[in-house]
Amino acid sequence: MTRHRRDPLLWAGVAVAVVLLVVGAVALRPRLFPSAQPLVAAAWLPAWDDRAATSLDRALTEGGLTEVSPTWATVSPDGTFAVTPPTPAVLDTIEAAGAELIPTVQNFADGEWQGELIADLLADRTRAQAHRAALVDLALANDWDGVDVDYESLPPTAGPQFTDFLRALADDLHGHDMVLTVAVPARDSDEDRNGLAYSYQVIGQIADQVRVMTYDHSWDSSDAGPVAPADWVEDVVAHAVDEVPAEKLMLGLATYGYDWVGQEGRNLGAADAVALAEQVGARPRWDDEAAAWTFDYDRDGEQHTVWYEDARSLERKQEIAVAHDLRGVAIWSLGGEDPQVWPTVATATSTRVQS
Repeated sequence: MTRHRRDPLLWAGVAVAVVLLVVGAVALRPRLFPSAQPLVAAAWLPAWDDRAATSLDRALTEGGLTEVSPTWATVSPDGTFAVTPPTPAVLDTIEAAGAELIPTVQNFADGEWQGELIADLLADRTRAQAHRAALVDLALANDWDGVDVDYESLPPTAGPQFTDFLRALADDLHGHDMVLTVAVPARDSDEDRNGLAYSYQVIGQIADQVRVMTYDHSWDSSDAGPVAPADWVEDVVAHAVDEVPAEKLMLGLATYGYDWVGQEGRNLGAADAVALAEQVGARPRWDDEAAAWTFDYDRDGEQHTVWYEDARSLERKQEIAVAHDLRGVAIWSLGGEDPQVWPTVATATSTRVQS
């Protein structure tokens, strides 16, 4: 039997090629070899927007939405809950689609986020316990699948009381087979002083799901600019995955923008922005670095600048969620979005397959 001679240089070359292929495959794994689990898609349903119900139907049928969070309860200045439940038709739609109902409780009242109110409430152990009990009772009475806590603008000193509250709330909810999700402000490093009351690491240990609100990089009282520039979103996610298990992280995505005059911005959905551009004869320009649209116009002698997010914007940012193997995406919000958002979301929630 003749044995073929193995040329050492040939086999060394083959070995190097194999190593390069493996290294390349690992480097490209997020795009070429997605993980076993598809992205989860959640969306907030604002109780004040009449268009949200129509968007919900489209999101469930076209977008593969699996979780819906109506802004059901608000903490009033006196510490009680102001409840605005969705209509029976909306609830029936969610149930028929088999989506989870995880309503949101917020601290937005009298036109602003009541951070100090929540801080004072949680600092009083008796009031904090009563508040938690009332929230659990509300969830049980309405057959929720969980609770989404969106308490914003908390002062830095409220951090320990907030996480103590979340830990006790999680225990209560888990005892009734409900989940706890928590919305947190975007931070791109430990040095970033935004949202110091929200410890990613501790909240990531407590909550079943952490929704990072990667939007309002520019906001209604800032200079005009993109709401969620892609490089900033990438930095926020990179920081978040160092603090929170990726399987708990939801990337919060915007479907809106602002129309600024100076540092005064008016919120508007993507559909509204497109209609406005047509009305004023402006041609929106795609900013590839920000992954967002922008245009300028003049009205009554005032210069306006508009930035907004649409389906193309979300597609780019959903790639970040896939690349970092996150649990999914959370869309703010139903109502007034670009209608093509939902096919884009459906694509993102169905592209990760068994490697």
